[in-house]
Amino acid sequence: MTVNLLWGFSCSGGPAGRDERPNILCLVCEDISPFLGCYGDPVAITPNLDKLAAEGVRLTRMYAVSGVCAPNRNALITGMYPSSIGGNNMRTTNTRRVENVPDSLQTGPYECTPPPYVRCFIEYLRAAGYYCTNNAKEDYQFRAPKSAWDESSRTANWRNRPDGKPFFSIFNFIRSHESQIWTWENEPWIIHPDSVEVPPYYPDNPVIRRDIARMHSNNTIMDREVGEVLEQLREDGLYENTIIIFYSDHGGPMPRGKREVLESGTLVPFIMRFPEMENAGTVVEDLCSFVDIPATILSLAGVEIPEYIHGQAFWGDQRAVPREYVFAARDRVDEWFDCRRAVRDERYRYVKNYRKDLGAYMDLAFRKNMKTMQELLRLKDAGKLNGDQLYWFRETKEPEELYDLWNDPYELHNLASDPGHNGVLEDLRKVLKTWLDEIDDLGVKYPAEKELMFSLWPDGVQPVTQVPEIRHRDGMVELACGTEGSSMVYQVNQAGYRPDHWFLYAEPFRAGSGDTITAIAHRIGFLESRPATFINP
Repeated sequence: MTVNLLWGFSCSGGPAGRDERPNILCLVCEDISPFLGCYGDPVAITPNLDKLAAEGVRLTRMYAVSGVCAPNRNALITGMYPSSIGGNNMRTTNTRRVENVPDSLQTGPYECTPPPYVRCFIEYLRAAGYYCTNNAKEDYQFRAPKSAWDESSRTANWRNRPDGKPFFSIFNFIRSHESQIWTWENEPWIIHPDSVEVPPYYPDNPVIRRDIARMHSNNTIMDREVGEVLEQLREDGLYENTIIIFYSDHGGPMPRGKREVLESGTLVPFIMRFPEMENAGTVVEDLCSFVDIPATILSLAGVEIPEYIHGQAFWGDQRAVPREYVFAARDRVDEWFDCRRAVRDERYRYVKNYRKDLGAYMDLAFRKNMKTMQELLRLKDAGKLNGDQLYWFRETKEPEELYDLWNDPYELHNLASDPGHNGVLEDLRKVLKTWLDEIDDLGVKYPAEKELMFSLWPDGVQPVTQVPEIRHRDGMVELACGTEGSSMVYQVNQAGYRPDHWFLYAEPFRAGSGDTITAIAHRIGFLESRPATFINP
């Protein structure tokens, strides 16, 4: 039997009573590139986020590790590259028939199952005394263990915390999601189609302008929703004792943005506002990655960053030297398989295509709900797209791609075969290879998703976390579990702070004589254990 404790964290807690550490609030929207006024977008109407940026710190080069949400949310909850822990295929827990994979290699649902030392990073905040809430999207590629959050629901809010506790809260905003472009296509305009800019990889016509305008209009409504949450914070007198962070889960929702490992799919806005407007107006141009966000939040909270986390802090007491490179990966997205890896430095992006026999475009049913996608396919079939617009639709991919982002910001001109860029190509090729080896990239190691699934669950069946053991020793209650890497939660007399709440087990605790202790263990990727019950003597 192994005793499982969240050992190895440290915190800078205040004196007994009210905790003086800052609260941390994350405002997470879906599917936007830096289409905000504070990033210079000429048509954006985003006053709340613009004000937040003016009062805080704006990062100009924050990159997602994928062009789609679930792998990114996997990275954001673990601090790990999803391709290293089996979380890079889109929605592993809800797989479907993959159109370009033979029947023998089709796989059913499975969960990302990382090594036993990997936890949801929120557990370290909870163990350090933070009350942690998520409202409400998870999408982590595994079922979130009860140990991850004090609350995770549509009613989760810092307002439910016990008096005196600092909080870490996430609010997710869906209005900017891709699907909302066709859901709200007939609503009145906030941003008119005539005013928007059309990138060169689209033809400039009314159909595409309408979708771009709807995207911007949705962003304005999302900005209003952000403002409503910030107003709650002000009403509670917490605005100046809270670090406020805003970011998107990946790049913009339009075709050839979302799902790509290019700039249009991975560059996101990222804003931090500190109490009393510390560092107001600061612009940070360092390269930063989604795997850095958990490490940075721990650093801001005064909690030691675990050594295993792939990311590094870009702010706080544990701030690291800025990175030279950011990385991204694409494997299966919905019903279409691919395998691409990418690295970006100060100027160039290098892409390695493991399935060069496949085109860059993925023929996804969900995306075809958008009028722009329908229009692009219609014009392609009619032979009415120019070279830049056809580039995404090329039938096969080059083995390697190299783009000069200073001179080719839309990444339309592949320089991989240009002799003048051989040195850059070789350097970034080596950087990518080193990274793949260091993280033990499972998507490259196991080219078929079915092989990957069996590497996580060797017999193809989801393992079950062992039932925890509850012990009374020297006046204290101890929990232990034989499943390596499991986290444990408990209730006393069928309740935590409330009947639906579970305490995180981080160290032995006291309970009254005759109290009933209920405990559950859960390792990420495993099934949750059956509950154990114990009556304290």
